[in-house]
Amino acid sequence: MHGLINRCIEAFICSNYDRDTWNQVVTKVGIKADSFLTWNEVSDNITYSIVITSAKILEKSVNEFLEDMGSWLTRQEKIRRLLRFSGSSFEEFTESLGELPDRIRLIIPSLDVPDLETELLATKLYQITTSKREPGLLRVIAGILRGMADDYGTLAIITVKRDRIKVAVAISNYVGKRHFALSPLHGDT
Repeated sequence: MHGLINRCIEAFICSNYDRDTWNQVVTKVGIKADSFLTWNEVSDNITYSIVITSAKILEKSVNEFLEDMGSWLTRQEKIRRLLRFSGSSFEEFTESLGELPDRIRLIIPSLDVPDLETELLATKLYQITTSKREPGLLRVIAGILRGMADDYGTLAIITVKRDRIKVAVAISNYVGKRHFALSPLHGDT
């Protein structure tokens, strides 16, 4: 697994909880707190152990933990900007999810990002699948979708079933969407 994934988990835990919680996780997993270099590969088993241990310490299910992390990613302004360039509405964002892996690869070529496919099943009902079965990936994507639905002010019902995500857009303009400008100089809020 790419070291960036583990650094992301670390940042999520330290940002939402605290450094002591992260230290508990790495101690239980049996690794050093500063053992991850962002650009190095790490055994998948270590990453899976970090996720499982984090969820246990935080008293969450693994699925809950991963979805929370996906939602947290959307609140990181640089990531949010990358995501918001995918469309002016939540529906456009969902329809263009297939472009996101290529955008990520442009920024981080060494990150193995599976392709995403969005299929419109009916009006405002989408199905999302990935090209690679990676444990937990769909849960992180579901969290990103939840975070972006909030960002766009959309009420959406997002469900994960084994190898797919279903997104039903209930109300497009449920609440006001967060401000977004193409230029960061225009002060996003």
